[in-house]
Amino acid sequence: MIVLTQEPAGPIVVAAIVAIAAAVASAASLLMLRFATGGRSMRARSSRARALRRGGEIGAIIGLIAGLQVVGGLTPLTVLFIVLSFAIAEYVLSAGASPSR
Repeated sequence: MIVLTQEPAGPIVVAAIVAIAAAVASAASLLMLRFATGGRSMRARSSRARALRRGGEIGAIIGLIAGLQVVGGLTPLTVLFIVLSFAIAEYVLSAGASPSR
């Protein structure tokens, strides 16, 4: 019973955060892949790649926020900074190259 009242520390916490982030990333990717374009065309492949990338980003956001919560560095400002950083990165990656003439 004493074990249940002590706070977990060390590698167990890190493993739990990584597992949760991976599970969230997988679930988000699967959900987005459900709505991705099917087929073998270049557009379909890029749609699937975009879904996987966005799922990974969501998992990374969750992992970073959970890690900051564990070390005691989580504030609303840091959450806003993390989410906006990933949103800007996604905007830049989704813009793609402009067609050359």
